[in-house]
Amino acid sequence: MTLWTIQPEEVYQQIQKTGIYRCDFKKAQMTDLREQYEWLVQEMKARIGEPPEGVFYPVWAWYMWEGARKKPDLRRARWRNGWKGDRFVCMEIEIPDDRVVLSDFDVWSIILLDGLIADSEEEVKRLEMEYDSLTQEDKQEYKAQNWKTVFDLNYVDNGWIHRGDSIQATFWELGKEEIKSVRFFTAATPKPAYLEGM
Repeated sequence: MTLWTIQPEEVYQQIQKTGIYRCDFKKAQMTDLREQYEWLVQEMKARIGEPPEGVFYPVWAWYMWEGARKKPDLRRARWRNGWKGDRFVCMEIEIPDDRVVLSDFDVWSIILLDGLIADSEEEVKRLEMEYDSLTQEDKQEYKAQNWKTVFDLNYVDNGWIHRGDSIQATFWELGKEEIKSVRFFTAATPKPAYLEGM
């Protein structure tokens, strides 16, 4: 399937040198969300098999953004990635379907917030009551089962939940031969003063 991955320019340079890219979680922006990423890794193993030796976390890409199966608009992407002056690359890639797990971007955001996924306010209240009554061990399993809704890509927009519009893809590694085209861009978001020097 055709996907688009946005990565720092050095990732593209690394692929040119080594022929492959694998996620380095220590360099990721969300290392404090290890529980959520570990859950996703286990789901990927169940759905597409074990990762290659030495691979622990997935590479991320876009399958669809805001209802459209087309390359990302870099005029918008330059405001969403990194800080002003940082160099990025958008790679159009072709990954075999059986090596990809698709999930909903908006629902993934709920998972990152450690929330429960529901189709209505009434349902989330019911789920939270059930969850609160469980032991700590049972809470983990309850949450793990609830989070599987992230793989439901059917479109829903009912005022409470928005799903099936922006779909992300995860896979274990990206090979040089899977890159079909490349576009470079520079981030435009000014770095906040409190982050200067970091």
